[in-house]
Amino acid sequence: MKKINLAVTGCMGRMGQQLIKSARQDKNFKLISLTENKIIKKKINNIKISLNTEEAFRNANLIIDFTIPKCTFQVLKIASKLKKRVVIGTTGFFQKRGKFN
Repeated sequence: MKKINLAVTGCMGRMGQQLIKSARQDKNFKLISLTENKIIKKKINNIKISLNTEEAFRNANLIIDFTIPKCTFQVLKIASKLKKRVVIGTTGFFQKRGKFN
């Protein structure tokens, strides 16, 4: 079976860290991109942490998002353009006057 190229958003958070750990232990996944909503000069598993951009998600087969609603909408916009699959674990969405925040 071909490995799934995985991008993890919110990689510095608790869930992001758990996803990285789990992906490293599962031979079916290959971590290729780790993102945050601000510039962080750090590497995890030899992967430079980047912002949520088309470049960060271009080679991913799957994006797992555990961020904040504002970032989730940004990730979805990019993923839609690139036709990427996304799993969303973000919480805190609420509807205010017909618009999600």
